[in-house]
Amino acid sequence: MTRMRASLTTGSLLLCVLLLGKLSNIEAFEEGDACMVKENLPGVCKISSKCEPVLDDYFKTGVLTIDDVPSCGLGPHEEIICCPIAECCGSKTRPETTTLPTNRVFVPDGERPAKRACHQFQKSKERNGQPLSPHILGGTEVELGTYPHMAAIAFSVVDKIVFSCGGTLISSRHVLTAAHCVSKDLPLYVRLGAVNISGDLDHQDINVTSNVVLHPDYVSSTKYNDIAVLELAKEVTLDVNVSPACLAFDSADPPETAQLYVAGWGIMNLKTKSTSMKLMRAPLNTVPLKECNDSYAKQPSTMRHLPQGVIDSLLCAADTKNSTADACQGDSGGPLILEEDFLNNKYSILGIVNSGVGCVTKTPGLYTRVASYVDWIEQVVWPNNVV
Repeated sequence: MTRMRASLTTGSLLLCVLLLGKLSNIEAFEEGDACMVKENLPGVCKISSKCEPVLDDYFKTGVLTIDDVPSCGLGPHEEIICCPIAECCGSKTRPETTTLPTNRVFVPDGERPAKRACHQFQKSKERNGQPLSPHILGGTEVELGTYPHMAAIAFSVVDKIVFSCGGTLISSRHVLTAAHCVSKDLPLYVRLGAVNISGDLDHQDINVTSNVVLHPDYVSSTKYNDIAVLELAKEVTLDVNVSPACLAFDSADPPETAQLYVAGWGIMNLKTKSTSMKLMRAPLNTVPLKECNDSYAKQPSTMRHLPQGVIDSLLCAADTKNSTADACQGDSGGPLILEEDFLNNKYSILGIVNSGVGCVTKTPGLYTRVASYVDWIEQVVWPNNVV
């Protein structure tokens, strides 16, 4: 794993499963042992099904969240958890927002960190009251809260702040983007929780640390391994408009019926080169690699950037139905989104906007295939198998 510092210059998811592993010394606890749920709240180790009625009151009043309940270990059939002894007190109201858990929890064998994190993020949305109803999309504009993982990456260009790349929040402190966005210029900060890049007042602006991690095999002269992870200076605050996205794990192209969207604040008018102040999304379809490779082979000037052709770690997508939508300049680093359950706002990040031959041309757009890099992403974001 290569860690690269970019120079600052101007320019471009059952309860037991969720609670598993909350206590680092789980081998010392068995059913009936005394434990502490949290400071000043004693408990006793019970199998999770016996504790659920007790926990319900705590969860409903907001006194506890799932993340507050430690694990005592694994029983023969289900997990043993630390169950509060005292009755739930008061009728405290649940806070409107909460910070994603900072405790790093060992991930059990058989479930990779990224998938574990995905389950936690999805449950966090439910605990924080994220609406499980479809968002109304006006045309191609994206409504606030539809894509709470979207990040706009800010750079300093001639004493001005320019949001020239997009990104995806994938953990409480990490944003996934394209390597070519950050290989030369260190971002100042990322803007989260905004669809109107300049008008939304409740967004979160979080500085980017100097720990900008580019894929070790990225070379700026080619389109391969175009992927990077930005470390944020502090934890994000989880709410209905800011939440990490899940990663795609299947390295095969999704079926033709899959709902794919590219989203960003990039160029929306090819003549004026004007960028959008509103977050936009466009429906796309995957293009088979062979077909995509043949298309790029007809563009000799671009093949010098693809000396091995369009390989498996790349993904191609285009608006094959109407030929009117595409990613364009300014959308680089943003996500290609696979919508798995629109009603429940569940999706995964299939690709990262890489490059293409112009915008809305006969040549499909190139995307970095996220599934090809999950191992590397986990090393950077969830090292030592902890989330």
